[in-house]
Amino acid sequence: MNEVALAGDLEAALSALPTGPGVGQLFGAGGKSLMLGRAANLRRWAGKSLGGGKPARKTGRPALDLRGIATAVRFEPTTSDFHQLLVFERHMASLVPLARRRDLKPAAWLRLDAGERFPRVGVAALDSGPEALFGPFRDKRAAERARDALNKELGLRPCDYVFEPSPRLPLGLGCLFAQVRSCSAPCLERISGDEYRGRARAATVLLSGGEAAWRGDWVAPLARSRGLVVEKGRGGLELYPVVEGAVIDEARRVVPDASGLEPALAALDGAAPASGRDDTAWLSAWLHKKKRTGLYVAARADENERDLAARLRDKLGAS
Repeated sequence: MNEVALAGDLEAALSALPTGPGVGQLFGAGGKSLMLGRAANLRRWAGKSLGGGKPARKTGRPALDLRGIATAVRFEPTTSDFHQLLVFERHMASLVPLARRRDLKPAAWLRLDAGERFPRVGVAALDSGPEALFGPFRDKRAAERARDALNKELGLRPCDYVFEPSPRLPLGLGCLFAQVRSCSAPCLERISGDEYRGRARAATVLLSGGEAAWRGDWVAPLARSRGLVVEKGRGGLELYPVVEGAVIDEARRVVPDASGLEPALAALDGAAPASGRDDTAWLSAWLHKKKRTGLYVAARADENERDLAARLRDKLGAS
């Protein structure tokens, strides 16, 4: 980040700050961080934090004034909303442990292993296992709504019992879901095991991105997959590869327009996250923002650069 010392003439120091958007950080004695923020105007943000804001009302909270303790301001100009968020989160990660971030709700996931004998959909944590996870969903409640809707639509079982199917199975005869027929009741042999597993495979297709937009609470697979964030910045289209829930900002590419997507996508191939990097929490929050400007596209295993570029152009044209 760029740095401006605040000793001496404050107005002269502030005049060295850009008036565009970016991420700013105020420091005190000994390099102690006082404030980190995203600003539409870095100069105005710093001035307001250093006593230059509007006077407070008599009954209101006093205006923020860090002039007495701030010794320097560091800043980094940014070129788009996603770029600003990325820079902010990179600095925030070194200041506040993720477990103490009250502004980030933990994402939720659905687990469905279509290879089980009688598969079921359940809400799971990201660390619950490497296979059959879908998400992220906005939160646990959103994941539960999607699970219930999927069970209702396909007749999947909500129970976690282990059973041997029989038309006279007491467990099934006493089950409310079987009685109201919201479950296809494989336990009572109302459906064969093969047909039931076919429905589970259909659920996997839905959760993998085919028709899953019907619920609105989920996005394309994020964990353990490859994807791409595309944002319209001031210099053109910004491309950020996402690998297994980590944004590879080191591999960021900017192209003037959509005509230059193919070579840029080829250059992104093979990008890998830094060791231990996990952006799932804040990236999931961004993915679920109602008014976000950027796009997230999950890459398909059988898709080359030309096909992905064509799909991106379609999405950019529709946005």
